[in-house]
Amino acid sequence: TFDAVDGKQARRTSSSSPLGELFDHGCDALACAFEALALGSTLMCGRLTFCYWVVAAVPFYLATWEHYFTNTLILPVINGPTEGLMLIYVSHLFTFFTGAEWWAQDFRKSLPLISLVPLPFVPEIPLYVIVLILMIMFAVIPTVGSNIGNVQKVVDARKGSMELALAMLLPFIALLAGVAVWYGIRKSIHCLSYKI
Repeated sequence: TFDAVDGKQARRTSSSSPLGELFDHGCDALACAFEALALGSTLMCGRLTFCYWVVAAVPFYLATWEHYFTNTLILPVINGPTEGLMLIYVSHLFTFFTGAEWWAQDFRKSLPLISLVPLPFVPEIPLYVIVLILMIMFAVIPTVGSNIGNVQKVVDARKGSMELALAMLLPFIALLAGVAVWYGIRKSIHCLSYKI
């Protein structure tokens, strides 16, 4: 993708600046949020679209936190800005051909080979929930673990405090907690609204 081209050009011409980096990361943050919301809409997630935003925001924030300590944006071979976006675009294209309802039906109906395996004790689960679980297991958890491990190495090398490094995450954790509370009570607040 062309996401890193502007930074490479700025470093090559010695014209990089904190303001340019702020604009780059700011645009990336907005794109990250909008892509997560678009994916949630494509997959017909309804209220669970919030969870797709969290799945996108957590690795993005922790990668930026890691960059603060390492002065390098360390991305794995398979990463969100490249392969993650390609998967989102492929899912949009796939939905064009199959229809969005494909994601909302039970995963056994969406994936015919799985329907051959008897799963009597597994409840009906929409495919978009399975996709969310797979994203957490194979993208978010390994990325977050890598981010924390890389920061730990830098903090140890500088003989710093990992507790202070983790404390820098508290504002983001507070944001997530507040939004999660709002997400949880939003439906009950809506029921209390007065009708005109």
